[in-house]
Amino acid sequence: MRGPWWVMAIICACGPEPQNDTAGASTRATSSDAGGTSSGGLDVPTGRCGDGVVDPGEACDDGEDECDACTAACTSPVEPPLAWSAPLTPMEDVLGFDLAHSQRAWVVGESEAGGVVVQRVEPSGQVTKVDFTALADAWVVAFHVNRAHDEVGVLGGLPGGTLMLVRAGIDGPIGEPLLVAKADASRDMAITSVGVSFADYERVTTLSWTGELLANFEGPLFVHLIDAVGDRLALGGPLVTLVDPDGANRVETACGGGRLATTETRVLFDGSEHFDGEEAIMGSCELATGESVKGVVARGLPGNHFGPATGVVDAAPNGNPIGSWSVCTPQDQAVGCIQSRTWGFGGPGEPRTIELDACDEPRHARLGSDRGVYMIRRDRETGAPSLVRRATLPVAPPWG
Repeated sequence: MRGPWWVMAIICACGPEPQNDTAGASTRATSSDAGGTSSGGLDVPTGRCGDGVVDPGEACDDGEDECDACTAACTSPVEPPLAWSAPLTPMEDVLGFDLAHSQRAWVVGESEAGGVVVQRVEPSGQVTKVDFTALADAWVVAFHVNRAHDEVGVLGGLPGGTLMLVRAGIDGPIGEPLLVAKADASRDMAITSVGVSFADYERVTTLSWTGELLANFEGPLFVHLIDAVGDRLALGGPLVTLVDPDGANRVETACGGGRLATTETRVLFDGSEHFDGEEAIMGSCELATGESVKGVVARGLPGNHFGPATGVVDAAPNGNPIGSWSVCTPQDQAVGCIQSRTWGFGGPGEPRTIELDACDEPRHARLGSDRGVYMIRRDRETGAPSLVRRATLPVAPPWG
């Protein structure tokens, strides 16, 4: 990928990175102890999982935890059951995707040869490549899917530094490509039927689809996230602010903007105290009133690097959340959660653990209105990406 500004929000968790151990304790060093006793009574070092040597009891050992034919536990991988898998060829780097309210997915990435690739994936898994030839030589700077309008907008960087915005719907490209001045653009972008809005620190700039400047107004302090609820903007800062693209009808909610996912009626956020809190929390705000509702998803030990953590990734149209939650168990306190951490995908009430492996890319996960968890998954042999329907969450009530 050739130097894009845009960086997808990734699932946040305190402490060291996990070793793809979603069911509990780490299994990378379970094949044997570091030492053993031979028949002559001498201590003879024995192998362990991850040393690149296939020892007794190990099916394989390539010394790596990657998406290949050997797991981090030195066992042969078992493919998870999938409702469907949609190959994204010729996409090489997947920058992200989103689900419209219609359950249609829009996937944005770049090809190995360079150039923006946009794929539209129907709820059945059928894939259609969207015509983005105007950005054939570009790299992705930013993109946004307006879920209510079922449209995608991609801001591409062309050779020479020119910025071009292309918008598409289910019938293909909409209107003419729009040249965007660097002074107006930012990596935080949202599209509406009115135009395209960029958030940059304390200022929001909205351009019409014909290129005219419609608004340039102050947002909340430290604006770093932006989304659209139909033709309303949700601006993430210390508090989430709702506003029209022209700056009118401003409403401040009680929700923090550390993470941001919107539905037709709610905005979801991550309400955890990551380093000293005893509870991992996700919450939401009603868009009409700004009132917040919080729910505890995990409890654990407080303290730096091993307290509980959450990360909101997305929300279904009815408001149910999807995200990660993690917490160390009491016996892990001595090792600071390096060896053991419980991970899950779900929301308050009944978090559902999904067994992930190195081929899954949960940072791109989305939750459909059918309670399906959709994410990017790599092929073990080729590494090629696909969009998959990974699992189904149990029935859970909306927030509140």
